[in-house]
Amino acid sequence: MALETLPWDAADHLDSEAMILAYLEAAFEDGDPELIATALNNVARAQGRNGASDLLPSADIGTLIRTVKSLGLELAAKAA
Repeated sequence: MALETLPWDAADHLDSEAMILAYLEAAFEDGDPELIATALNNVARAQGRNGASDLLPSADIGTLIRTVKSLGLELAAKAA
């Protein structure tokens, strides 16, 4: 008997501001530009938007992160 799996989408689980903030904090802490772009896109989809990946590609996020780090700073997510 084969194991049945179901698709999993992070956006389906981002149902509160606290969950979204924790998710983004983890992505920013990791620092991987592709992970951050994906996390932003997932949050945008969870909020019913088309996504954020077209607004800020991971290459631009990478440049931003490298620039911030070169200044001795770090990028973090915080609730507005």
